[in-house]
Amino acid sequence: MTAHPYRNPRRDQKPYDDRADRPRGSASEPVGRFHVARQQDGRPIAVSAWRVTTEDHSIADAVGGLYGGARRMSDAGDEHVVEVLTRRDHIPVLLGGRGAVSLRMVMRGAGETFHVCDGTRFLEPAGARGSLCGCPASLSDRKAAAQAGRGPTPKVRIGFRLADLPELGVFSLVSTSWELAAELPALAAALDAAAVPAVGVLRYELVEFTTCSGIAVSYRRPVVEIGRTQVLAQDAVRLAA
Repeated sequence: MTAHPYRNPRRDQKPYDDRADRPRGSASEPVGRFHVARQQDGRPIAVSAWRVTTEDHSIADAVGGLYGGARRMSDAGDEHVVEVLTRRDHIPVLLGGRGAVSLRMVMRGAGETFHVCDGTRFLEPAGARGSLCGCPASLSDRKAAAQAGRGPTPKVRIGFRLADLPELGVFSLVSTSWELAAELPALAAALDAAAVPAVGVLRYELVEFTTCSGIAVSYRRPVVEIGRTQVLAQDAVRLAA
């Protein structure tokens, strides 16, 4: 692929130096975000290719130049955010190690978050931090509790660079996929065995199947392939602390 002629005059650090990601493009402040859906009339609607949002018009133009799509104002209600509906369902990415992905189990209700844990101990609220959260040990039991309204759901946050233009900075993807959470140990092992930065492909995969009762089901999910190892997710694994 021909490199897009974008250059950022504010960034002259080496592309893979983690210090170059702070404060712009850090895990807490990514230069842009990847999404598997967009809002329409207040409801999430799945799209067929990656959607990217950012507050930086030059980032949006660079992403559009690489992967197709023109920037436009997002319909999410934030006047500072622009979006690019790309024409790509797979993106070459650079994965920076175990610290690039965090997993939290989160439960919300009545407009507020009241349970945040790592699956074993509370992370929030501050007064409960470090104490046992009471969540089941297995992910399948946690999922059953969440579906019954009695437990938290996963929130996986992933940071990565675009392999075609790493100097743009760190992008992020936040996913609530149970499949993604279940595959984090496999992803960790794959990244531990890979050089840093690990070269991978971020795919927006269509899954289709028919239930036992004959109902056709389809959905899309994020997938990362690292070398010959395919795992659900993106960058490295770190239970948020």
